[in-house]
Parts: sequence; structure tokens; C-alpha cells
Amino acid sequence: MKVAILGAGAMGSLVGAHIKKGGGEVYFVDVFEEHMKAVAEKGISMDLEDGAGPQPETVKVDGAVVNGDSVGVCDAVIVLVKCYDTETAIEGNRALFGKDTVVITLQNGVGGADLIAKHFDADHIGLGVLKSSANILGPGRIMGRTRFPNSPKGIYFSPSKWETPYRHVYDELERLLNAGGMPAECNERTEEFVWDKLCTNVMINGVAALLQLAGEYLANHEDGVRLMNELARETCEVATARGIKNMEASKYVREPKPGYNAPEVKTPHYVSMVSDAYYKRRTEIDFMNGAVVKEGKKHGIPTPYNETVCRLVRIMQDTYDTRYVPLT
Repeated sequence: MKVAILGAGAMGSLVGAHIKKGGGEVYFVDVFEEHMKAVAEKGISMDLEDGAGPQPETVKVDGAVVNGDSVGVCDAVIVLVKCYDTETAIEGNRALFGKDTVVITLQNGVGGADLIAKHFDADHIGLGVLKSSANILGPGRIMGRTRFPNSPKGIYFSPSKWETPYRHVYDELERLLNAGGMPAECNERTEEFVWDKLCTNVMINGVAALLQLAGEYLANHEDGVRLMNELARETCEVATARGIKNMEASKYVREPKPGYNAPEVKTPHYVSMVSDAYYKRRTEIDFMNGAVVKEGKKHGIPTPYNETVCRLVRIMQDTYDTRYVPLT
């Protein structure tokens, strides 16, 4: 099966490499030219974490390019660009898509599938969620893990319409990923898993970006926990109104401890939005806390905590160039 990874950054590289290892024909398509050049020349180098520590490995994919024209029509295109770049990436890489191409979003947050739906009908669209992580260490090199320790699978995905005539594509992707060593499952409960991860992102990402903190430090401060709890409660209430099952707030909230209890962490985990804010890039806040606010309005549910975080992050990213700089 011929697969294009549209947005082959850290997570795209991780997913694509494991599809290749499983026996697929895999092409990386990404605007990061230096990264694509390194992958094309030497393959994608991965330091994968497991119980024994990082395990280095290099995988040679079938191509790594900045534009999909040379790749041609694929059986499946996995979309992993930032959500706000979705339509630009699709329009700029039309050569990847044929009449039978399946387009699957594994993007963070909620809303990517809606953008894809502007270009393809429901039979050709799938959605999924990554219960795994990766970071770029440099061009052609990533560090990551194929699944979170508390998750049975590293990827859950499904067609938007379970009875799609392209179901065989999802079955083959599941086979390739598992054969390549990345636990994956095509599951009817995928939207539930998407909202579960959204809740975690909503609790941490925006606040961590504003404070430039690793999640471990935010989650060990009394006020951090109280804020995270309120963000989770709003998200679960909205998800339940939408019809998402198993979104009880009790799964996410916890009792705050007084003050600040500094955790012992060898390698703090900084979510990508922290990096976006540090390097003065646009964030995906509208597809995280902003998605909760938007969905809450549809159901008449107030979301003041999510709306406040969303507004603060928007202010931050719109005023990067006016940050305080000491005069001396």
C-alpha cells in the first residue's frame, strides 16, 4: 500500500517509519526542507524509548520531499500538519489525492476532520488519535515512544463512516503499523479517544505555553491543579453534551496538594505549544481550548476557564514582537 505522510515532522516521521517497517510504501511530504533532505539521503534516525532506555534505529523510506507532485496518487494520506495549515497543505499537494485515496487526520485537537471535509466526502475521510510522542532532535533525527505507558495502543483510528467502501485501507494500515512495531487499532470508539486526549491537552497545553512550563511542574502546583481541574470539568461537560461516552470529569480531576511540590523529573516533557510560544509561532489553541468553547456554545454550556486560556494565548501570539526586553 502506498502511503503519504503529509506533515512529516516528529510525529509524522514516527508513524511513517513504522508503516515502512511493516512493509508499506511510504513517502514523507513536509515543508521543512533540511529535514526532508536528511531523510532522503540517510533515512529517518529514531531514538525510541522503552523499558531498557533509548533504542537507536534508522529507517529508509521511499521518498522525502517538500511537495507531493513527484510522489503521485496514494492509497492513503495521513495528515499531520498543524491544524491551521490543513487546507493549504491539501491544496498544495493535490497530486497525492486520487478518486480512491483515503485521507486520515491524526492531528492534535478537534477540527482537522472538518477542514478535510471541505475537500473530500465522508467515505474518503478518517480520523484518529496518537497515544504516542516524538520530538525532532535535528534534521533526519527524532526521539520518541510508540505508545504512552498507560495506553494499550499508540494509535487509534477509524473511518468517519464505519461502513465506508474503503474499510480495507484501514485494515491494511492497522496491519502495517502493528507489523512495524507501533501498536495500532481501527476502533469504532476513536472519537471517544480523540476527546480523551483533547481533555488532557486542554488541561495542560495552553497554560504551559503561557508559563513556559513542563507539564510535570504545572501539575504539581496547587493553583495549577485547580486550574487544570476546572478546564477538565468544562471539557467533559461539553463532550458529554456532544454525545461522547466515558467523559466523566472524575477521570481527570485530582485533589490539589498545598503549595508547590517540585517533582523529580529526569527529562521534563514540554508540550509542542510551549515550543511554539518560545519561538513565536502560531499555536493550535483554537483546535484545543478553542474547540471546547466553540462546541460549548452549540450546546449552551458556559466554558469561562477554557475561554480565558484561549484568549490569553491569542493575545500572546498576536503580540510576540512587543515582549518586554530590558533596556540594559
